[in-house]
Amino acid sequence: MNIYKRNLKKDEEIYLLLLKFISEPNICKYIIEEKNILEKKETLEYHYERWKNISCIHYELHKNHIGKFSYVLDSKKYIIKPDYDLSFYKITGISYQIIELIHELIKIKSEFYQWFKELNNFKEYREWLEHDDNLYTILADKITQKMKE
Repeated sequence: MNIYKRNLKKDEEIYLLLLKFISEPNICKYIIEEKNILEKKETLEYHYERWKNISCIHYELHKNHIGKFSYVLDSKKYIIKPDYDLSFYKITGISYQIIELIHELIKIKSEFYQWFKELNNFKEYREWLEHDDNLYTILADKITQKMKE
């Protein structure tokens, strides 16, 4: 004998609640189907708006940011510039430059992995990545400070 009962799914709970007020099961099922269609539509609209208002803005900024980007001059000196267009920052609270830095770190890691692997020098690879990560962390902090001014 199984003493454990599974939890009802959301639609099953709604169905049981509807049956208390509407004695026709087909009407209850129809209401749930319509609810699910509406939820899917709203979810799609939400994600489309997020795409349009965040991702598209980021890609536009990425295409046009040449010469407008903060960077590390050497390991001690940083050139910090605020975002030239604040639309992405106003929506997300994050500078698009920081997103670009993360992308750059991922790109560097993947591009040079094979090279260090062939040299069989993973210790140096790890040290190199940590060094770049530390430089970019400082740069990201300085960009964040600049954006808050």
